[in-house]
Amino acid sequence: RGRKIYKPPQYMSIPQAVSQLLEVESLRTENILSPKTTLAIALSCIGCDAGSNNTQQHIVCGTLKQLSEQPPESFGEPLHSLVIIGKRLHHLEVVYMEEYAVCREMWRQ
Repeated sequence: RGRKIYKPPQYMSIPQAVSQLLEVESLRTENILSPKTTLAIALSCIGCDAGSNNTQQHIVCGTLKQLSEQPPESFGEPLHSLVIIGKRLHHLEVVYMEEYAVCREMWRQ
C-alpha cells in the first residue's frame, strides 16, 4: 500500500512519436501539423561508431503521413530523433535530405 510501481524505462520510437503527434492534432484540431504537408526527418543511431560503413545509422524523410506508413524496421534501432521541419528550409538542406526521402517529388515541393 502506498508504494508506487513504475514501468521500466523504454525509448520512444519514431512510429510512436508520429502517431502521438497525429492523434493530438486530430483531437485538438488546431491545424498546427498537417499530416499530408508537414515535413519531418527521422534519425536513429546518428554518430554511433559502427565501423566504416555505419550500417546502424538511419535517416528517413517525408511527411508525417508518409513516416507513419513506414514499417518500424525502416527506422533502425534506438535511439531515435524526430525533427519537424519549419516553414523555411535552405536549398542545400533540401538537396541533401532528398537522398533519404520516402517520396522525392513530395520532398522537393
